[in-house]
Order: sequence, then structure tokens, then C-alpha cells
Amino acid sequence: MSAALVVEGLRKVFALPDRSRVHALEHVSFAVAPGETLAVVGESGCGKSTLAQVVCRLLEPSAGRIVLDGTDITTLDSRAMKPHRRQMQIVFQDPFASLDPRRTVGYAVGEPLRVHGLAGDAAALRERVGALFEKVGLERSQMAQFPHQFSGGQRQRICIARALALEPKLVIADESVSALDVSVQAQVINLMMALQADLGLSYLFISHDLAVVERMAHRVAVMYLGQIVEIGPRAAVFERPRHSYTKRLLDAAPIADPRQRRERPLLVGEVPSPRWPAGESPERVELVEHEPGHFAAREREMPPVDPSPTDPAASHRP
Repeated sequence: MSAALVVEGLRKVFALPDRSRVHALEHVSFAVAPGETLAVVGESGCGKSTLAQVVCRLLEPSAGRIVLDGTDITTLDSRAMKPHRRQMQIVFQDPFASLDPRRTVGYAVGEPLRVHGLAGDAAALRERVGALFEKVGLERSQMAQFPHQFSGGQRQRICIARALALEPKLVIADESVSALDVSVQAQVINLMMALQADLGLSYLFISHDLAVVERMAHRVAVMYLGQIVEIGPRAAVFERPRHSYTKRLLDAAPIADPRQRRERPLLVGEVPSPRWPAGESPERVELVEHEPGHFAAREREMPPVDPSPTDPAASHRP
């Protein structure tokens, strides 16, 4: 069985007016199997959300390949890309911003079906939208309501229903539960896991919340300055982290019991800038396999966190 998603050597570089460049993604490679959740974790600014947008072609890659269900979609134009968008949908962090406040939520969930010419007549569309509402734990009677009449968790359920309307094989969740209360987070995560088991969905799960990732993911990729520095099965990464950045990231997560002691010092200062002067580029991180399926970069390849950054463009040096 082919992978739901394969990413090879993905790069995204933004040119700045002063001729410097931001290397948001550098040589990113991974695969997501059918029915699998790959979580991508890291601090803010590491390139997680850029990765999500490049994979679904909301941003164009600077280099590399994106293969969706066996088809290379990297250079397809908008017309050729349209049928492949049915196989890949995205759920964003802010459900309220994702919904048109002037339209009913039933209209929002049915919109992908209309755009792709799959709506049928009014009765058929209403039936399909109603079934989607029930699938995500909402009532059919709520289809006529507007976004402001729902809680944050309910709005995210609506966005998930809309993402499922086209029966995709891959769902990209970009911080999809980070704006929700902890109890509501648990409900939405349980919903996503139930939908995955029922529909065989693959998830590319973008998050900075390690507790959510530990609950949700099958495998974990750790990003630092636009590159993957460790990737492997969830248990291996959480219980036997190999890269010093992964270890410090795990130690920075909150601990419920204050009596527990941390083995390593916490991260201090700010993450170095991914901005490079014209003519310079970061070195490619080479991953080494430490155990089956568990890869990590060599320690010397990770620049240290700058405890007192001054010029952001100069704080990235190894």
C-alpha cells in the first residue's frame, strides 16, 4: 500500500527586501502512511505552519517534491490541482476565523461539495450535510445556525465536518486544538481519533503541545529552524529522545507534580533566527538511525539557543 503523503527535500525560502533570506523549510523529508498520524512539533517560528501550507499548496515550495496518494502534485497548476484537493483538506487553529459569519454553518459545511460539483440537488445536499453534522457529534437542527451561536469546540467540530465533506484521505491539522480549553481539547482529540479509526484517515498533525501529541500521534517529527532534527515512533521519541533539542523540548513541558525534578536545564532565551544573509544558507541536517524507524541529527549540527540575542540575523550561527 502506497503512502498517503510523501515529502522529499522540501524547501521554502522567503526573500526579504535587504536581500537576506528566511529559510523557513530546509530539506524536509517524511512520509505519512494510510491511517497514520504524524505529529510535527517544535517551538513557534520553527516552520511547522509553513510546512502545512506548503504541503497543501497554499504556499509554493522553493524546491522538493510533494507526492499525494502516489501523484506528484508539486508543480500542478490550479486546474490540475483541483481534483487532488479533494484528497487533502486542512483544519486551521482558529475555527471562528475559518467560518463566514454571514453564512449558516450548514452552508459552510456544504460549500466544498458545491465548489467541486458534488452537491446534487438541494435535498441531497441537505442530507449529506446533516450526516456530516451527526458524524462530528452535532445535531441536524443546528445546520441553520450561525458561527457566533456555537462554542469554540463546536465551531472546530463544524470545521472538521467541512474538511470531511469531500471524503479526503489526508487531513492536515494546523494547531487545530490549541485555542480550546483542555477539557474541550480532549473531546475534539477523541473525535479525531474516532474518525480516523472509522474512515481510515491520515493526519499530519501540527502542534506545539506535547501532551496532545503524546495522546494523538503514532510518530513524531521534531522541527528546529526549518529542519527535522529527530523523527520516529511516538514512544521512542518521548521515552528515548536522541537529540539534545528534543530532550530540552520535552523537559520544558509543564509537569503536574512539582516534586518531580528535571534531568536537564530548561531552554533559555530565544530560538535563533532562520534569516541568513544573501549568499549564505544553513547546512543540511543529516539524520542517523539509532533504532528501527528512529532517526536523529548529529549533535554538532544543531545551533545552540542564544540566551541573549541581539541582532536576529546574527543569532543563528552554530
